[in-house]
Amino acid sequence: MTLSGPDPAAGDVLNNERFHHLYVHLPFCRHKCGYCDFNAYAGLDGLMQPYVEALERELGCAAERHSFGPLATVYFGGGTPSLLPAAAIGGLLDRIRSLFEVEAGAEITLEANPASTDPAKLETWRQAGVNRLSIGVQGFDPRALAVLERRTDGAQARRAVGQAREAGFTNLSLDLIYAVPFQTLAAWEHTLSQALELNPEHLSCYCLTIEPGTLLHRRLTRGQLPPVDVDVAWQFLERCRSVLIGAGYRRYEVSSWSRPGFESRHNRSYWQCRPVYGAGCGAHSYARSGESARRWWNWSRPQEYISSTSFVEDGEDLDPRKARAEQIMLGLRTVDGLEPPHGFETELADLEEAGLIARLANRVHPTERGLDLHNQIALAVL
Repeated sequence: MTLSGPDPAAGDVLNNERFHHLYVHLPFCRHKCGYCDFNAYAGLDGLMQPYVEALERELGCAAERHSFGPLATVYFGGGTPSLLPAAAIGGLLDRIRSLFEVEAGAEITLEANPASTDPAKLETWRQAGVNRLSIGVQGFDPRALAVLERRTDGAQARRAVGQAREAGFTNLSLDLIYAVPFQTLAAWEHTLSQALELNPEHLSCYCLTIEPGTLLHRRLTRGQLPPVDVDVAWQFLERCRSVLIGAGYRRYEVSSWSRPGFESRHNRSYWQCRPVYGAGCGAHSYARSGESARRWWNWSRPQEYISSTSFVEDGEDLDPRKARAEQIMLGLRTVDGLEPPHGFETELADLEEAGLIARLANRVHPTERGLDLHNQIALAVL
């Protein structure tokens, strides 16, 4: 079956601002974890080759259809991109360089699972131009990892980081999750100390959100897991804050901590509402024209994506007010803040009175409390 969807990516809106950021989605997983609600699939390894071929076709279509500037960032996300043969990642980067100009110092990130990382892959990725790894550690506490249904452990994480260093990677990010059912504060402190022993340049520390439709949500509703008390979750965050600040990391976004100069440049493109082209199944693209914007997304399932002709499933136009609201909501996820667009004076005044934002010159910034309670900022402006 060949799928042909609407064409929400077409139109003059895309001609006003060029894409400098590229996201490439690789949906394959060896096992889908109980907390995961991403567009990821286990047991579809046989589709890897036709999927990569479809990606290359989509990238070719994108180069013909849209205006790209020199790419400042390329991000391979998933799923588990490290499951693909390393040569496939190299081939995709070769295809990207043949179609688009890539800045000499571009940030090229690949998400990796410790269980599917080895010296040969790391060397191939490094030679292909990958210069930043985001390693899905999630934790060093066996009980929390078991609740999350992670099939990795601390030993694998330490081995993967050590091998990455040996391969020459100097920009590593580790993902960690806290406020897991049954997790103790002492176990979270141990996870933080174990992560810091690996000396990563960047850490993403996420409070677990149990999303509807996931296995964890079903277990929670059946009474098989205890809910995590809000006050307890705050204690986890406070301990994260004190430990990481004490170790020299700076919280520059709601869930992101880095050493100076190692902030995620690709993720910043989202928080600053810059145009990003998303390739692959379920990937989202965003483009702006003046005060308006457009968002569209590809077919979600790999089989649909591979057989499609346009790759795009649907999209939406954002009127000026909605586009400005998203700009404020995303911009206030980061300590950089933003110059506030017009039309939200009352909402911003209320947020300032509540102590969630502060003004400095012509910019507004989230306070530490505003970072902690960013959902309240989002509700106020959206």
